Amino acid sequence: MQIDRRSFIAALAASVAGTMAPAGFARADERLFVSSTNDAEGMSALTVFSVDGGTVFRTKLPARGHDIAVHPTLPDLAVFARRPGDWTAVVNRRSGTVITLIRSPEHRHFFGHGMYSADGRLLYATENDLDSGQGVLGVYDVAKNYARVGEQPTHGIGPHDTTFLPDGKTIVVANGGAKTDPASGREILNKHSMEPSLSVFDAATGDLRHKIDFGSRLTGLSMRHLAVAPDGEVVFASQYEGDLDEMPPLVGTLTPDGKTRFLEIPDRDLASLNSYLGAVQLDRSGRLIAATSPRGGFVVFWDRESGRYLGRAPLPDVCGVAASPEKDGLFVVSSGNSGVRLADATRHDVAHVGGSDLYKFMWDNHIEMI
Repeated sequence: MQIDRRSFIAALAASVAGTMAPAGFARADERLFVSSTNDAEGMSALTVFSVDGGTVFRTKLPARGHDIAVHPTLPDLAVFARRPGDWTAVVNRRSGTVITLIRSPEHRHFFGHGMYSADGRLLYATENDLDSGQGVLGVYDVAKNYARVGEQPTHGIGPHDTTFLPDGKTIVVANGGAKTDPASGREILNKHSMEPSLSVFDAATGDLRHKIDFGSRLTGLSMRHLAVAPDGEVVFASQYEGDLDEMPPLVGTLTPDGKTRFLEIPDRDLASLNSYLGAVQLDRSGRLIAATSPRGGFVVFWDRESGRYLGRAPLPDVCGVAASPEKDGLFVVSSGNSGVRLADATRHDVAHVGGSDLYKFMWDNHIEMI
């Protein structure tokens, strides 16, 4: 028996809202972070926390979440389902209550990432058009309870992460190049003919400004995650689906005018990453880069301006990373099995934090500061 869209969302909203964990308390001066987590009972939740004080609240999710978009003015947090997912939950970051649930339209699925426009009117989500196999950005109107009001092409296959450039008018998308279908789970359907690319286009018109196609020389190098610096340079991190012995570079930069460079790393350290990076972030200055490798168990660091490799720090199953507001070169990182830590790019180490209950959970792929 099929269930209509309205009934599906209403039933799921009631289920999620009815199992929200009680909210905790945070000091007014505490900087809060948000991530998706899982607990020992297998419950997936959106978790808001402070590094020193621990968990503020956990809100149950229908399944594993991936990344979170933070509204610039409203208390809305949009948490996207892990790919290939069919839901996005919007949660109030002050109370933990579910505001609404967005379901992907027919013949579409979410890729786990999205963002708000600078003015907060629109939410963009990376999606797959199952009929054409091409990527799209779904556009949702915040004032209309997140009704879907349109879409734009991402000019590539398998879009994952997306970001605005500092002008608020230009969008960058990391097109992973991998075709997927919910019927096949997370299986890559075109593993030997992937078309990874980075696309830069106008947010208002969708017109393409630059497209960097890696498929002709690096077919298996799937573009996945992005971080944008104040000067408009974008850092990208990738995952290689080809022969592990080939070891292509995994981190690079893209200038606003479409020029790319890969950042160097010693072969021994590159090999330790197992050809896989799970997230990338810039520190509060926008100069230092941290990228995480859950498969390798390392956080790796670069100086963006010089391109110089700075070193690595070990942490098993590390993936989530966010800039710490405390000082330059400091990052909040999370592990699937080792809690939350502070990683220092200048000292190449990972330190414990004060929130003891942060070790109760299995942390998912991404952290955002709120």
